[in-house]
Amino acid sequence: MKRLISLAAAAFFVTPALAIDPTGIPVCDVFLKRYEECTVELPRANIHAAQKELLEGAMSLRANASNPELRPTLEKFCADTFEAMKTSSDIKACMSK
Repeated sequence: MKRLISLAAAAFFVTPALAIDPTGIPVCDVFLKRYEECTVELPRANIHAAQKELLEGAMSLRANASNPELRPTLEKFCADTFEAMKTSSDIKACMSK
């Protein structure tokens, strides 16, 4: 029984299962989904920090998505960040798929 629990715990820490809720901003949703999928390709020591960043960013985007004054800035931020990650991040190959 202990071995089963250890295996389950190991799987939990190796495989992220975040399933980020939609933000309501399509370009941000595509970016966040891809980022979530690609975090598994990061060095193991960096996965937790990346997932934390992902969750916090998604919450912030959702909280501000309905503000018509902020929405264009958020859309541009997501698009620009996505493009930058495709060329200069540790997971650029995955982000470019």
